[in-house]
Amino acid sequence: MTGYQNYGFLQALVDDIETNLADEVSVLALSERSGLSPWHFQRWFKSLIGDTLGSYIRGRRLTRAAQLLLDTDMGIIDIAVSVGFGSHEAFTRSFKAYFSMSPKAFRQERPAVRLNKKPILGEQLLHHIAHRVAREPVIQVRPALSIVGFETKIPSPFVTDEPSCFLMQPAWMRLFEQEEAVLGGVPKTYYGITLSESGRFTESELTHLAAIETKNPDNAPEGMTALQLPEQRVAMFNVSGLDAEGVNRTIDFIYGYWLPNSGYRRGEGSDYELMERVEQFSSSTESKYVIPLSDGKELDRSI
Repeated sequence: MTGYQNYGFLQALVDDIETNLADEVSVLALSERSGLSPWHFQRWFKSLIGDTLGSYIRGRRLTRAAQLLLDTDMGIIDIAVSVGFGSHEAFTRSFKAYFSMSPKAFRQERPAVRLNKKPILGEQLLHHIAHRVAREPVIQVRPALSIVGFETKIPSPFVTDEPSCFLMQPAWMRLFEQEEAVLGGVPKTYYGITLSESGRFTESELTHLAAIETKNPDNAPEGMTALQLPEQRVAMFNVSGLDAEGVNRTIDFIYGYWLPNSGYRRGEGSDYELMERVEQFSSSTESKYVIPLSDGKELDRSI
């Protein structure tokens, strides 16, 4: 899918979710329908809707429940089941976390809260996305290379919105302390890459690798993980000077706006952040966010 077709699919998906809030939603099934990988699909969804698929569905279910509490005499357990919750306890817990009061108190007190409507991807927004995006990456073929580094477990960004930078920091500090022990290491060139054991990025926990390029991966210091990056065409987006939130906004831009309208297809492999001339992540850092591109023929850019 490209161009307006992508947004038409997303609007149809949002409409379908709204009609069938009680149904289970499979990321794998949706990604297959869209022709995207699960990782790409979830990035794309979040960039346009502003929330992860799971959080969006939970919010829509609770919003519908709140409307039913205010506008009907349905029992609380009946409302819970009608919006996809399997038990009164699970519904009450989620509702209280979302609205800061129990369903019973919500119905009794009828607080003045704004119940958000489902998003509508209007023609004006779609035209802006499709034709007015100016930020372009550097497209190049990067040679195959080896990296070695330290692993750390982080929560998937599609499960939680909590920042994970503090979880990554110990791995980066270990790398800085031991990089001189890496035989054949390329100085001041670093790679931050998130890995999925299944390759689909559907796990609740992923692995982040803080790594350095090396010409001799077989002799990496004890405790380090080696990884081979193949020769591939990539798109490199400048993220120098951005904080974690700024980088995440750039990723949303890449998957929501740039890629669907770029004429390129995403390739196999993981995204990564490439950092050069790093001095403990000081202002002298030059950082790029890199996504793999398919070696196949570019799409028709006129679509």
